[in-house]
Amino acid sequence: MIAPPKTYAQWTDLFKTFSAGTADEDVLHAMHTGTIAWQSSVAERFAQRFMDTLNTRMKCASDVFDRDMQRASDERTMIAALLALRRSLAFLRAAADLPAVPAEQRAQFVALVQHAADRMQESLISSAKNDRTGKMSALVRNHKVNALETEEHL
Repeated sequence: MIAPPKTYAQWTDLFKTFSAGTADEDVLHAMHTGTIAWQSSVAERFAQRFMDTLNTRMKCASDVFDRDMQRASDERTMIAALLALRRSLAFLRAAADLPAVPAEQRAQFVALVQHAADRMQESLISSAKNDRTGKMSALVRNHKVNALETEEHL
């Protein structure tokens, strides 16, 4: 179990663990139970560091998805790759909803993840147009990676 962070230094250590993708459930619990004194001297650095961490994790999720799709040999494995990406993004959306920060900042973190998921979905739809059979287009429409609010992680 990871102790909930209380200082900026503890949060940055937690962000390193979160960025590495190790102990995700423990990290998520610590992030959601942690606190921070939201002062101007800390707020900007905290927000930037957390956004950088979220971006790192989103890039990692995208890279894993790309690898999974390159290895996909049938519809079942393509669907599994789409759903795994959606689960990863939904987890990041849950992580972005930090109770320790003011609601306005929290909304910006959540919007960052949702916007990235929306862009990924648009890209997948655009790429699927090249498939003459229409199978990929149907898979992408039926297994949206940006439907994050339907996933449960806590």
